[in-house]
Amino acid sequence: MRHYRILKLIGLALLTMITLVFISILEVAIYSYVINPGHEASVYEAHAETTAPYISAISGFIIFFFVARYWTKHQYPDLVQLIILFPVVYIVLDIAVISLAAMGKWSDYILIFVIANCAKFLGSLLGYMLTRKFKIENSASN
Repeated sequence: MRHYRILKLIGLALLTMITLVFISILEVAIYSYVINPGHEASVYEAHAETTAPYISAISGFIIFFFVARYWTKHQYPDLVQLIILFPVVYIVLDIAVISLAAMGKWSDYILIFVIANCAKFLGSLLGYMLTRKFKIENSASN
């Protein structure tokens, strides 16, 4: 992963973003067809605007956790740097997407933006720390 590290991280961050959008769409589809069917599209659009940041935070935490866990298990070179750079690259891309989409004032989104991206950063760090701790404990017991 050493060659073209930033480009690979950008690709991984874009793939993660696409995955999170897909999960959000899936959640709205389940809500509109199974949980609360029969309303106008505006009801589901409002629901999507409300739940998308939370879906992003929860699912993002899980994705970042498992990516960091995978890297830690396979002992990637410069692991700590990857664990930190992955969320940073994602956040930079997230800022670019929100800015280019002209989604309104930042003050409307800043709180949920910080919470959602802190969850992703925490997922990355916990994936690394817990996997590393588990490996150390397992190697000590053998």
